[in-house]
Amino acid sequence: MTIFRVILGLVLGAIIANNTWAASEESVEELRAEVTELRGRLAELEARIAADVFERNPAAKSPQITLGGQYRVNTYTVDNDGAAGRQTASRARIRQSLDLQFTEQLKTHLQLELGHTTDNITTTNTSSRETAIAIRHAVIDYSFENETNFQAGIVPLSDRFGDTLFSSDWDYNPVALAVRTPLLGGALRIFAANLDEGDETIADDDFVHYQLDYERELYGENTFNLGASLASIADLDGKNRLHANYGIAGSLSLGDGLRLRGFLLGSHTERQLLGTPDHANGFAAKIELTSKSGLGVMATHASGDSDGSGFLPMMAFARSNGYWGYTGILTVQGPTDTGFDGDSINISNNGFGVTSVQVRYARPLTGRFDIHLAAGWFGNSDAPAGRDSFLGADFLAMGTYHFNEVLALDFGAAYARLEDGVSGYSNGVIGGAGFNQALAADRDKYAFFSRLQAEF
Repeated sequence: MTIFRVILGLVLGAIIANNTWAASEESVEELRAEVTELRGRLAELEARIAADVFERNPAAKSPQITLGGQYRVNTYTVDNDGAAGRQTASRARIRQSLDLQFTEQLKTHLQLELGHTTDNITTTNTSSRETAIAIRHAVIDYSFENETNFQAGIVPLSDRFGDTLFSSDWDYNPVALAVRTPLLGGALRIFAANLDEGDETIADDDFVHYQLDYERELYGENTFNLGASLASIADLDGKNRLHANYGIAGSLSLGDGLRLRGFLLGSHTERQLLGTPDHANGFAAKIELTSKSGLGVMATHASGDSDGSGFLPMMAFARSNGYWGYTGILTVQGPTDTGFDGDSINISNNGFGVTSVQVRYARPLTGRFDIHLAAGWFGNSDAPAGRDSFLGADFLAMGTYHFNEVLALDFGAAYARLEDGVSGYSNGVIGGAGFNQALAADRDKYAFFSRLQAEF
């Protein structure tokens, strides 16, 4: 706006110089009034120009800033019955989010994470992967006027089948482009995600995940969804092979606070990824009944084969997991997802198959105190000859005390009887899955734990 001020100064100077010789006190006051009026017009012009700039470039406005995060300290003592000795530790983990909203349409989301760290002298050591400060999410989020939304960047992605295929809660945050748009009364989601680029100069050495989901409400609170996953994954020789998941799921209100959920899933995997004679094909199913009283009963089944070529979820290749179960060791909850979660399995036990029956009772007892009680039976696995088809039994008792809406303390105990057919999620399946215990090596695992967490 400097040019307008210069022009105004020159005009005013000329007017004053031309009238100085005849100026009287009355004429001076008139000139002052003219100057005031001109200044007012200039301010009005500047405001109009600024408004026009913002209309043409909304990002010129200062964004609305929102901070969120999780600050937690896990403490535990675990008896692994000789498998890994007794563990006793406290681990800190921090996630700090920064969300910027530029307009109703444009947003960004950033989440930084300090991984689980168990020690610190003066400054946290960030030299290792476990304790590095890293970017967990970095998302550009834009919505069009027709309610179509796209997200690009390091995007958190979860399935529509109860965290059984892939889950952002378990760090499934690839470089991705995800689009969600209204369609036929429901919503269609499409994404392409790059989990591992490998060498950029080699076309067939990466891990790319393509996803198509459709969700719709039928009536009331009832819903159904369809989904299909296709992945191109490098085998041990660096050649891309195909893996697919597909299925249907639904949720049905039965009245009086009862809800029935279920799904049916299939999978196909090219044999070179697993090192098996034949391609892997399988199916998985779940049925779950929950009530407003806090009671939940769930049964799952995934087909298996003794060479690991049964049903396989996407997470078996990414070596990730999800909060798909009720218990604390063979499946895990947030407070047991820490340094002793290595016996947790995915829904298929890495292609060897498993049937589970799980029950829980979880509800508030008072305004500040909640309980979570759970038990599960895991069996019917088609493990290799000599290994037990019964994987184990798992029990969890946990309480949560809420200091306020942000700060809470979880504490409890878990016990599992583990047989030699357990194939933990971290074993993965490329080239063949492994087992957590040696042949005929059964064990009892006890855990006592707490988690102090501020979440906002």
